[in-house]
Amino acid sequence: MKQSNALAYLRQLCCSGLSKEIVIPEFLRAVQTVLPSENNTFTGIDEQLNPAYHIADFDIADLFEHVSVIKANFVTPERSSHAAEWFIRHPVLTDSTVWDKSFYTSDLYNLVFRSDDQHHCLHAPVMQKCKPVGMLNLFRPRQQKPFDSHEQALFSRLLPYVAHALKAPDQQDIQYCENGSSGMMIMDRQGTMLYLSDEAKMLLALACHPTFTVDASSYEVEVLAKLVQLCRNLQAAFRGQHVDPPSWCYNGANGRFLFRAYWLNGQSHESGGLVGMTIEHQEPLVLKILRALQKMPLPPNQKEVALLLAQGVSSEKIGERLHIKLSTVKDHIGKIFTKLDIHHREELLPKLLVLDGSIRYCSKPVNH
Repeated sequence: MKQSNALAYLRQLCCSGLSKEIVIPEFLRAVQTVLPSENNTFTGIDEQLNPAYHIADFDIADLFEHVSVIKANFVTPERSSHAAEWFIRHPVLTDSTVWDKSFYTSDLYNLVFRSDDQHHCLHAPVMQKCKPVGMLNLFRPRQQKPFDSHEQALFSRLLPYVAHALKAPDQQDIQYCENGSSGMMIMDRQGTMLYLSDEAKMLLALACHPTFTVDASSYEVEVLAKLVQLCRNLQAAFRGQHVDPPSWCYNGANGRFLFRAYWLNGQSHESGGLVGMTIEHQEPLVLKILRALQKMPLPPNQKEVALLLAQGVSSEKIGERLHIKLSTVKDHIGKIFTKLDIHHREELLPKLLVLDGSIRYCSKPVNH
């Protein structure tokens, strides 16, 4: 993918209006096509400049509590002051010894960064109204080269878009794709978790932890309590009682999650029966469209038109939103149809979803 297209995707993603819990992980993954990196993270900070939450492009559920304690012990007022003084004079930080000259012998490096091969770093504060609201962190393994001056400058140009994404208001009216990634959990009749597939483990972490915070257990308690209730509903239904179906749709900050409970054997009326619980993650339709448009041979202005067109926005409204003439909109639409070999606007969305691996979509939000 050309760098210009990759940069356009990052800008569109940050301006999509989706929540930070959806945009930031996608940004951390997509930025790797522009600035080769891996195991990237974002740390939100509170008014006292203390870490408030963490977002990563990889699963940190198992390590979070352990990592939080180590980071909390490392980030002393003195070390924070050293970093703050650095950022007054420099836009980015690439030398971790700025925090502390003994950084590479610290527990933070050897127990956290080293385990994820986060050796070369690129850190920068994300600012809103001249105040830092978070820290964006890119990493490379030891065997790769450090981030050069050109990459540091490009990184700095992306920071205002991340700041914009953090200000997106909560959306209530979101379209979701009906097909998404799924996993299987196995529970006993009382709702105790016995086994999880790798995919289910990852999706359950997404559902329970919109972002990773020290006090994020409330989400986990709510979700797990609901799964226990689904097991009870399944048993009650097989006894002939009138109860809610053993399924639950949960609209979380990371997307929509569908849970469904089933008996796993034919002796379900006897003690010892096991319950299979599927979990499916559905992403916002806008995100699916944006991903698919990356692969299309369209310039950025036509991708903007295609994004709105695929969502069912009229030509007149597209012109109003993009501040262009109706004749310009129609010209863009004609070129989009020609390049994608389609003849009607109804053909655009199915074509894009096939490219992103989704076939069906939900045309209206479902309220639960």
